[in-house]
Amino acid sequence: MTSTADRLVEDYLRSLDRELSGLPRARRRELTEQIASHIAEARAGLENEDEAEIRNLLDRLGEPAEIAEEARERAEPRPRRAGWMEILALILLLIGGIVLPVVGWFVGVVLLWVSDAWTTREKLVGTFVIPGGLATPLLLGGLAVTAESCSTEFDPMTGAEISSSCTGGSFQAADVLGPVLAVVLLLAPVFTTIFLARRLRRPAYQPNPGSA
Repeated sequence: MTSTADRLVEDYLRSLDRELSGLPRARRRELTEQIASHIAEARAGLENEDEAEIRNLLDRLGEPAEIAEEARERAEPRPRRAGWMEILALILLLIGGIVLPVVGWFVGVVLLWVSDAWTTREKLVGTFVIPGGLATPLLLGGLAVTAESCSTEFDPMTGAEISSSCTGGSFQAADVLGPVLAVVLLLAPVFTTIFLARRLRRPAYQPNPGSA
């Protein structure tokens, strides 16, 4: 009868796992392990482990759908914690390198990683998508323009101009970076900030303190 009992328990736990699919993976695994442990303890106390006893045991636990519904009722979506630190992080990630050259953006990165309002993946996006924020395209644009230097040679006797030559010359950053790359460098930090702000507003699914 042990094989039949094992099959009934396995079917019950699989059904429970399916019903718990709406919960976070860690919470679902925790509940399934708790129920499995309870069943194992109850089976150990049975004098005759026949099919009827196992069915009675599972009936006393309740239907998997009922257990899952109770678990969902004990959990509620809570907004991610957002305060001055998160807002300041968003501002500095975008324009910190302009307001406080170099230092400002790094302060924004530190605030980003200290906060628990974003996931690790979101923090990686905020850090490595165009490091420096809007300061990066502005800096590259400034480096792409060189000063034009001109010199003129005069006849020492007459004072007339003999020749004139220029070196260097100014040119637009787009000529070096390309129009598409220039647009990407400007827009990527903006879209990254929007992405982080939207993820900040997303509710995080967390169990209530009193949940089992």
